[in-house]
Amino acid sequence: MCGQGASSQISTLEAWRFGISGSAALNMHTGPLTTYDGLQECGTFTETNTLGWTAGNMFWYRLSPNFALSARLQYWKADGDFTAANPVQPLVALSNGTTLPLQTNYSLATSLDYLTLDLVAQWYPLPNIYVALGPQVGFPMRTSFSQGEEIVSPAFMEFVNGGTQRTIYAADFATNNVSSTLRVAAMVGIGIDVHLAERFVISPEVSYTYSFTNVLSSSLWAVNSLRAGVHVAYSFGLPEAAPAVAAIAPVAAAEVAPVIAARPMPTIVVDLESSPANGTTVAGGDVLITELRSSDVVPLLPFVFFDVQRSEIPARYAKGKWTGQTEADLHDTVLGIYHELLNIVGSRMNTYTAARLTIGGYREPGDNENNASLSAARADAVKDYLVSTWGIDASRIDTRSGTLPSVVSNRGIADGRTENRRAELSSNDPRILAPVNNSSRESTIDPQKVRLISTITDRDQVTSISGSIVGDDGSKLSDVADGERGFEWTPNATSMQNLLGMRRSARATAHVTINTANGQSRVGQAPLTIRRDVRSVRYSNEVVNDSIIERFRLIFFDFDAPTVSAFNSSMVDLVRSRIRTTSSVRITGLTDRLGPVERNQGLSLARAQSIDASIKQRIVPERVSVKGAGPELIYNNDLPEGRLYNRTVLIEVATPVDSE
Repeated sequence: MCGQGASSQISTLEAWRFGISGSAALNMHTGPLTTYDGLQECGTFTETNTLGWTAGNMFWYRLSPNFALSARLQYWKADGDFTAANPVQPLVALSNGTTLPLQTNYSLATSLDYLTLDLVAQWYPLPNIYVALGPQVGFPMRTSFSQGEEIVSPAFMEFVNGGTQRTIYAADFATNNVSSTLRVAAMVGIGIDVHLAERFVISPEVSYTYSFTNVLSSSLWAVNSLRAGVHVAYSFGLPEAAPAVAAIAPVAAAEVAPVIAARPMPTIVVDLESSPANGTTVAGGDVLITELRSSDVVPLLPFVFFDVQRSEIPARYAKGKWTGQTEADLHDTVLGIYHELLNIVGSRMNTYTAARLTIGGYREPGDNENNASLSAARADAVKDYLVSTWGIDASRIDTRSGTLPSVVSNRGIADGRTENRRAELSSNDPRILAPVNNSSRESTIDPQKVRLISTITDRDQVTSISGSIVGDDGSKLSDVADGERGFEWTPNATSMQNLLGMRRSARATAHVTINTANGQSRVGQAPLTIRRDVRSVRYSNEVVNDSIIERFRLIFFDFDAPTVSAFNSSMVDLVRSRIRTTSSVRITGLTDRLGPVERNQGLSLARAQSIDASIKQRIVPERVSVKGAGPELIYNNDLPEGRLYNRTVLIEVATPVDSE
């Protein structure tokens, strides 16, 4: 028979509470945020709504049956994610050598942390239902930002880092001499007290805070907040109630069942070891993927040069239609790519079927080329090749002829006369003679294998065992095959790059799962790090770590002239679009072998300086070096095309990986 016990009804009002609180917050940011606030010159950011949270503690004190005071000390994540369209649409070079406008969006992720104190009056119009109102003071703990850029179109375009997103600049606002301000706001809310037990109270609450101050001293950026949260508190000030006591009936010995100890579940511990490229075995499973990147934008010289008094296309020009090959496969030298000129034009004419081509043939009377038909024969030779080899409709190709081209090289010397013996190509579609994007990416992985060594107790209970590698984003990188010394994983460059995305490093976990006959399972884990090391190559073949190097060439500087020609305007626009304020730029002017060395030295510097001035009209990079190298013969000056390519300005843009 059970004993009887009772607790008296508590009628005394609780005096005070202490507890914890938290909420989900909709952070409502209003701008604008501009370069005056320390940002880079990338868009104006006006307003956004971003989810955040608060967490902290609270104190509650009852003044009367209908009124109470509450103080809440909370940590508030008031972050905001802004977007703005990029008003500039630069031309970018595609892998097939054409150019298209690039449409991107700028993003601004602000990290805004506050320590807030709310002093709230609570009125209870109904039992347990209250209305809250009071001031809020916030102390900024962190005010930082990260600016980025994302490709909108074309959808298949990627930045040099291999993704469609990149970081432009990240810093604290204070780093840019912009100070944060004390937050002063008002809070209003409604909630209900639910007594879970005699002394525990949970209070769901919806509230809104309106800010009277701005985040920064330099702008009108303010943050309001709509919150839905809960307070969990312990009540003090209630009288103690006597606990109810129940009699315990005796249990007969015959009713007690014997206890049988269960067999323990097997345990598993996982260790990692690696096999680097040198053939040794080392502890651990960290993986390094090294990417060697090369990026060259090569302009196409639209001339075909001919031997004296001949109209046959010289043997150095590549002939024969490509089979199973595209323009993207032309990983060759600059002159090697130029000598594919006729095949590049033929392939593009087949791709862009509305394009038309004009071929002009010219001769040099100074070399006794007095037969007017020779000029026409040179134009016809180029046309016949495109028609017969690449199947271009002859009606799409116009030919014309003349004595000398419109821009004449120095006829007083043999080298100059050689340059005048040529056929010139032009098109109504700029994609036909657009620069060639000669880029490559080679990846190596070390170690070549990672082994998962598992130690399992009571193994005879195990019915199956499996292994896998899982990234920190939850994606499965690979199932792992069971080998003689344990599970072996061969890291794959594609899966590594997919996991890393724009990051330099990521975490992953090696999993080994055991299953028993009764349907139970247990997982052993070992952590590892996947890291990317990016390297690029300069013109000088110097390998540079942690920067993306893009190389550009400008040609068609007139003989003995430094000015930037119209032929180079799209290339200059492309260079401008690739430069960041964190970039370092090397500009080197060169000339061919013709003329006095002293004159060429000054001419090459003047060409480099004209490009420097043109680039800086849009953005001034962190470091710029300008040099005139004079007649440094980087191409074969015995060939007319070698001399024209040597009348160049080399531009090398090195941008830190973290800025891409």
